[in-house]
Amino acid sequence: MQTTALIVSSDMDFAETMKARLQGWDLAVALSGGSALPPLEAAVKIVLLDLRQDNDEGLALLLTIRERIPAAEIILINRPDNIPLSIAGMQAGAADELIAPFDTSTLKNAIYAALRRSKKQQGKKSLFQRFGEAMAAATFAQAGEFDTAIAMLDDKEDKKNPSNRKKP
Repeated sequence: MQTTALIVSSDMDFAETMKARLQGWDLAVALSGGSALPPLEAAVKIVLLDLRQDNDEGLALLLTIRERIPAAEIILINRPDNIPLSIAGMQAGAADELIAPFDTSTLKNAIYAALRRSKKQQGKKSLFQRFGEAMAAATFAQAGEFDTAIAMLDDKEDKKNPSNRKKP
């Protein structure tokens, strides 16, 4: 299955040029001309968000994308003179930023780095989830249910390393 990239830009000539380039790198590409995002959330792994013309709207759109597609790696495309928007975008959850004009090798490196980060995150539990599981096991241990607590922790360890499984 091809990785899907979403290009969000009010400059449709730019978006079409980017689309052709990304398709040449074996990516499926969807376009959005602004605030209306296409219904592709589950498939989108990379979002190229063009902020060069849409300052305030672009930041609001970034927050919407982060909410609707939390697993997507968002790469901002910005102007060199727009440092406050760069900072706000990174604080809002963007993973990377390209300053226009940029060359295709810079774009390709940013996209492949985002894909590597995305692949690393698949199947990983957040720190919050891991902490919750440890606290549940600790609760059982505190109640005197040591076997249950150990089984909970062993089960997590067994999924990570199948060679640890106990033989009956």
